[in-house]
Amino acid sequence: MDQPIASLTSLDGDSPELEPVLREMLHEQIYTVLKRNLMMGRFSPGQKLPLRSLAKSLGTSLMPVRDALQRLESTGCLVSTPTRTMMVPHFNKKELEDIRSLRMLLEGSAAEAAARNRTPKHLEDLQRHCTDIETSAKTCDLDLFLDANYNFHMTIAEASGICFITNLLEPLWMRIGPSVRKSKPDNNHIQKAVGFHQEALRWIEAKNPDAARQAICCDILECNQIAP
Repeated sequence: MDQPIASLTSLDGDSPELEPVLREMLHEQIYTVLKRNLMMGRFSPGQKLPLRSLAKSLGTSLMPVRDALQRLESTGCLVSTPTRTMMVPHFNKKELEDIRSLRMLLEGSAAEAAARNRTPKHLEDLQRHCTDIETSAKTCDLDLFLDANYNFHMTIAEASGICFITNLLEPLWMRIGPSVRKSKPDNNHIQKAVGFHQEALRWIEAKNPDAARQAICCDILECNQIAP
């Protein structure tokens, strides 16, 4: 689950600065970089993603960046402005609440299955992500929290062994990630997340599906502030 993720310091106003990608499989790499930045809350609602600035930052031509942005637009995770610049959309409270409910259904089922199917490697990865979340609480490092939180939940999805679960979760995370960034989770919020993640890991390790589901659902319900 731990793939490198581009940093997002500002470049040319609204444009994020992204690491250059390799030439082979360029279109898919660019799409993956942008998708993961959405899911991990590296973009904010209303943020514009200018094509030329993105291409310059990624060190590539316009075409593969345009294709990646259009793919994200087709999923509803980006929208086009009247000037045809792509932008991270705003979602209203009802939409965000529905995304949260869908996550509870899917990720609750994933946690149940993970408690049955997890391997020692999954437990090791989950513990590492928990440790990163604890560190983010101590250091007030929001980026580390967002990264570790994303990796923790996606590791549970992987450990579940449920076919296509990641394909179903990614569009939800691409929509909710920017709103998590906007809500600016404070230290109290992150400390609550630490507890729920530790509890989920404990029950997954103990092979208790019901308790694992409850811990993950509590985390999603209590620690995901709705800030449209």
